Amino acid sequence: MVSPLLHRSSEENARPVCGARDRAGQPRSTIGSGRGPTPGYSAAAMTSPASPDGPLPPPDRPRVLALLDGLAGSNSQTRGVVQALGLPALDCPLAYRREWPWQRAVGHVRITLESEERLVNAPPPALVVSTGRRAGAVARGLAGFYRRRDGWAPRLVHVQDPRFGHDDFDLIAVPDHDRALETLRARSNVLVVTGAPHPLTVDRLDAAAQDWRARVETLPRPWIAVLVGGDSGRRRLDGTVAAALVRQAGALAARAGGSLLVTTSRRTRPDAVTALRRGLAEGGAPHLLLPWTEDPAENPYLGFLGLADATVVTGDSMSMLTEATTTARPLYVFAPEGWARGPHARFHASLVQAGAARPLTDDTPWQDWRGAPLNPAADIARAARALLDGSRAGA
Repeated sequence: MVSPLLHRSSEENARPVCGARDRAGQPRSTIGSGRGPTPGYSAAAMTSPASPDGPLPPPDRPRVLALLDGLAGSNSQTRGVVQALGLPALDCPLAYRREWPWQRAVGHVRITLESEERLVNAPPPALVVSTGRRAGAVARGLAGFYRRRDGWAPRLVHVQDPRFGHDDFDLIAVPDHDRALETLRARSNVLVVTGAPHPLTVDRLDAAAQDWRARVETLPRPWIAVLVGGDSGRRRLDGTVAAALVRQAGALAARAGGSLLVTTSRRTRPDAVTALRRGLAEGGAPHLLLPWTEDPAENPYLGFLGLADATVVTGDSMSMLTEATTTARPLYVFAPEGWARGPHARFHASLVQAGAARPLTDDTPWQDWRGAPLNPAADIARAARALLDGSRAGA
């Protein structure tokens, strides 16, 4: 489940985007797999490790290239790492051509000609950040392109299991709930993190809280934000599950003598929204329900999270759960028995073990406790900076 935090901050909007203009004196070479100038390539053909033996790019050029593959969740994780690095950066949106099953099986990814031109003509980066299988393949292909053309390649930092070419990356950040960690943990280039990296900061939450305070200040405190996700895999967040959520969150508000600030996400089902409205109306707890909207000015997600004295997040969304720990205020995971399994169940357990969250039940008592904020983006950025300083992560 993707977090509703899909709109770019002013800092991200100010970041330049790579274009397709030629650099002076540079040929319009293509990224290829050695089979000709096709607008796509097989990253599986790139096998030599990424190690920039040549000089770094001039300091007046972007030092970090962020590969954005069109998936909101992946882009948020990439942007989180890039933001935490605090270095000049360039966003490079990627568009993919049709992928056949055999290509996926061997790690072959094909990008459009426009995407290839953006990559080829961008100023050479010292570091490339990517998230997900396809963007990881592009990162490997880009490193091979620079190695053939310029004799050196940028450092490669990747979030999640890239599936192929693990040795080609200088740093792979793998969440501790990922099943792939069982085989990847022993690798020297793997960094284990808890949660999903994101670009959310306390300052951004404080600013959003000020924008939304007037809309909720008549409601009794403590304010309990309820952030509702949606279906994830075989898990259905339908009307029945939404009704249970309202019942448990309402009981918590009643014990606290407070109110509920409820918002949904892009993937919340209509029947779940209907159940939320009905349950809130029948439950009696003071509340404000504002469903998700594409308009950033009217999307209450950041405002509710910044204002909340405590937060309840549905357990389908690892991104929202990680973002909610930023406040260091009480965080409760809503996951009915048997609803969360596999990676989600492991992630919930890791949040509880880290002191970042507690499970929400029918009889959860109201307590004002301090949670442990998670900042996987900062952890990854710290290791990436070590690479740029010439040292290996963990060395």
